[in-house]
Amino acid sequence: MWGFAMAGGLAALGMCVHTLLGSRSVVQPFLRAQDLPHRSRWLMFLCWHAVSVLLVVMAGGFAWAALSAGARELGVGMTVLAGLLAVLTYYVARRARFDPLKLPPFVLFSLMAAGGAWSSLA
Repeated sequence: MWGFAMAGGLAALGMCVHTLLGSRSVVQPFLRAQDLPHRSRWLMFLCWHAVSVLLVVMAGGFAWAALSAGARELGVGMTVLAGLLAVLTYYVARRARFDPLKLPPFVLFSLMAAGGAWSSLA
């Protein structure tokens, strides 16, 4: 269950970085951008906070799976979700011609999926 604990810790750490650093360096400038439609700026704001909620839920789900032998299926589900999010961020990075390894969500979700897989397959 150590892999679930690692994945939960990464999700919690990711949430802190997302909230504390990301809000200042990404959200605030985006909301001030006058060259984007008003509705698009606020839709991005909504999406940003949806990811915040998602990271909290993933941290809680992985933690529960790590601490409760009866919650293994929850950990497996969180692992699948982390893997799908890693694939999605990889796709977006390649589509935008970014190096996926320089995109923090790709690294975060990949490490979460790896930790979850470690416990899921044990």
